[in-house]
Amino acid sequence: MDTIEDLWRVFRQVSNMPFGPGQIAALEQLLRRVDAAEDRELAFVTRLQGTNTYTYGGEPAKSFVTFSWCLAEFDRDPQPYHARYGRQLLWHFKYMVNLMLTFPEVPLDRTYAVIDDMEQRYRAGGHSLQAVYKHRFRVAEHIGDGDAAAHWYRLWQTTPRDDLSDCAGCDPTTEVQYLAETGRYAEAADLAEPVLAGRLTCNEQPQAILTALLVPYLRSGRHEDARNAHRTAYRRMRGNISDLWDIGDHVEFCTVTGNEARALELVERHLDWLDRSPSPAATMHFAATASAALKQVNGELTVSPRTAGDRPARD
Repeated sequence: MDTIEDLWRVFRQVSNMPFGPGQIAALEQLLRRVDAAEDRELAFVTRLQGTNTYTYGGEPAKSFVTFSWCLAEFDRDPQPYHARYGRQLLWHFKYMVNLMLTFPEVPLDRTYAVIDDMEQRYRAGGHSLQAVYKHRFRVAEHIGDGDAAAHWYRLWQTTPRDDLSDCAGCDPTTEVQYLAETGRYAEAADLAEPVLAGRLTCNEQPQAILTALLVPYLRSGRHEDARNAHRTAYRRMRGNISDLWDIGDHVEFCTVTGNEARALELVERHLDWLDRSPSPAATMHFAATASAALKQVNGELTVSPRTAGDRPARD
């Protein structure tokens, strides 16, 4: 029978594994052992780790379960160890809001309810609402409410940051995306310069901001910067299925810049990921960009995904 010390040692080992299927398998095996040991603190922190593992490992839908379990446990019977991990639980609210926007079966009202709960908890803890306003902005932008998006964007930009704000690379990434979507390409590119000059250590950076810069660089005539951003960002994300949406952005970039051969290469490399896509939104976006890419090549050319036979591009 496992001792608690043995399980904590395994927990540390799992936490230090790289994100992906291996870590997910190890975490799920550990969860079964932890639940059998009936140690509440270890069950709580293992599921906290599970939210990270699933979010970045390519199976984010499972993080709904681990997050909900931790939140219910936190509220049901507060314990001293909950306070030690409370900041991490509050951080995970941001994962949940972002994730809900990628699953159309999640009702919009449910997403608003989670943001409302997030705001109430941030207020109660004396935290800045900067991250709350950012995620209200993201929802408004997602559903196409331009006026609300502009309102929440202004509040997000003018509210002081704190330790629950997104990192120094992720906040500017969202800003760059918004500026690009509103046609302010040069402003978007300029905003990113000091960010790229610094040291970005987040799991999502610098590949996320470089991907967001593809269109601003292209539209502002900075073609060499655009090429370098593509090469650097894609190299960092090509092995991570959780980045399937962003890989679609790189397929699109190659297509619109006339590099159909490179676009076809990316489509072939990642086409089989659609069978295990991290979300319906990622499936939709990658499929749309792949379709656009395939329309630009000779329809007689064959496409050779890893897990299927050759097919003509027109098919």
